[in-house]
Amino acid sequence: MILLNCAFPKRDGTVPMYETFRGMVTEDPSKHMGNFLFYLFSIFVIVLAVVLAVNCNPKNEFAFGLLAFLFSEIYLIQFFVRKYIINEKNYCTGIF
Repeated sequence: MILLNCAFPKRDGTVPMYETFRGMVTEDPSKHMGNFLFYLFSIFVIVLAVVLAVNCNPKNEFAFGLLAFLFSEIYLIQFFVRKYIINEKNYCTGIF
């Protein structure tokens, strides 16, 4: 996203993202803690989804890992539905 903003600066009158980082150093850091926690939570969810996808689908790890990376929340929902609501036998037996 930063690369795109650097490549096309101020096309529509808005301030490019790289200029907004200057204020992060001089401003109060508690204002940006919410953004940091959101990104940290997002990374945690994506990593969890990819790990579950790779471990639960050993025949096609790459495809399911990519699917979980792109659509992590949807993959986690289908995992928990298959694992705990439908109770499929032998589905991801080594996790949870």
